[in-house]
Amino acid sequence: MADNLKITQAQDENTNEFGREHNEKLQGLARSLVAGLYMLVRSVKMYDPENAVFQKPLHQLQDIINQIISKEGRLELTGVKESFYLNGMLVKVDLNSIENQRYLLTELRSKDVGGFTLTKPVTVPELKNFIWIFSKEQTTASEEDGLSNRKLLNMRVAKFSKLKEKLNKDLDNPGDQKVDRKKYAMTIYARAVFFLTKYLESVRAGKPINASKALRLVQDFVDISYEQRTHFLGMTTMRREDDYLVYHQVNVCLMSVVFGAELGLTKPQLRDLGYIALFHDAGMATLSEELSTKRGALTPEEKQTVQRAPLISVRNILMEKGFSRSTLLRVVTTFEHKTDFGTAVRDSRGNIQMIIPKTNLGVYAKIIAICDAYDALTSKRPYR
Repeated sequence: MADNLKITQAQDENTNEFGREHNEKLQGLARSLVAGLYMLVRSVKMYDPENAVFQKPLHQLQDIINQIISKEGRLELTGVKESFYLNGMLVKVDLNSIENQRYLLTELRSKDVGGFTLTKPVTVPELKNFIWIFSKEQTTASEEDGLSNRKLLNMRVAKFSKLKEKLNKDLDNPGDQKVDRKKYAMTIYARAVFFLTKYLESVRAGKPINASKALRLVQDFVDISYEQRTHFLGMTTMRREDDYLVYHQVNVCLMSVVFGAELGLTKPQLRDLGYIALFHDAGMATLSEELSTKRGALTPEEKQTVQRAPLISVRNILMEKGFSRSTLLRVVTTFEHKTDFGTAVRDSRGNIQMIIPKTNLGVYAKIIAICDAYDALTSKRPYR
C-alpha cells in the first residue's frame, strides 16, 4: 500500500509538467505578441511606418509570430470583450499591462479589426502593411486582406463588426451554440485525422515531424469533452479499414480524454493523457504493408515484429529535441501500456476469477491500455 502511494505521488509530480511547460511557453509568447503589437500601434500614431524606428520591433514581432506558428501550426489572435485569445487560449496579462491591452483593443476596434489569423510564417514587409492600417494618415477601414494599396499576403484580418455580430447572435440563440459545438467537434476530429495521417507518413519515411503541433488539437478535445463528454464518443465509430491505424489512435485519444475526465483528472492532466494516447501506436506505422494488412491470425514471428512496435514509438519520442521529466513520462507510458499487466487465475471451468498483478502500471498507461483494447475489439481491422 505504501509503495502504491509513493508511486501515485511520484506520478502526480510528473503528470502536469509537460502540459504546463507547453502552456507557459505559449503564454509567454502570447504576452510578447500583445506587447509588441501595442508598442507598434502606439508608435504608428507618432511616426511613419517607414521610419527606421520600426525596424527592430517589427523583426522582434516577426520572430514571436513565427515561433507560435512553428509550435502551433497556426496563429489566431482575437480580441473578445476586454481580453485577447490566442488559438482559443486566454492571454493572461499582469496588472501593469492591463491598460496597454485596453488601449490596443480600442485602437484595433476603431479600425474594425477584431484580430488576425496566420497559417504560414510572416514577413516584415507584411507586418508593416498591417501596421499601416492604424497609422494617423489612414482614414478608411481595412478589408480582410488589408488596405487597398497595401495588401496582406498570408495574414487575414478578422473584422470586429462580424465578430460582434456573431457574439450577439450566440447570446440570442443558445441552441445554435450546441449545434456549432458539435460541428466544431467534428472539425477537430477531422483535423486530428489529417495531422496523424501526415505524422505516420513521416514516421514511415524515418523523419517524424514535430509531434508537439498536435497539442492544440488535444487541448481542443479536452475543452469540448470536459463539459460535454458525449460529443466525441459517437465519432469513434467513424473509421475506414484501410486507415485503421490513424482512426484507431485518434479514437483512443478521445476515449482516454473522456475516461480520464470521468475519473476526475484535471484539464492539464487530460491534455497530457490525450497527447500520449494520440501517438501510442505510432510505431506500428513502420510495419510492412504485407504484415499490417494481413488477414487472420499472425505467426509467432509476426507477433514478435508487432510487439517491437512500442519501442519504435519510444524511439520517435527520444528523437525529439530536448529531454525533460515530461518526456520521460511519455516514454514510460507509451511503453507501459503494452506491458503484460498480470496473470489470470481461472477456475475449473476456465473462467477468470481474479488477476494477479505482475507490475504497478501508471494511471495513464492503465487508461490507454483499456481504451486501446476496447477500440481494437470493436473495430474491423486486418488482424484480430
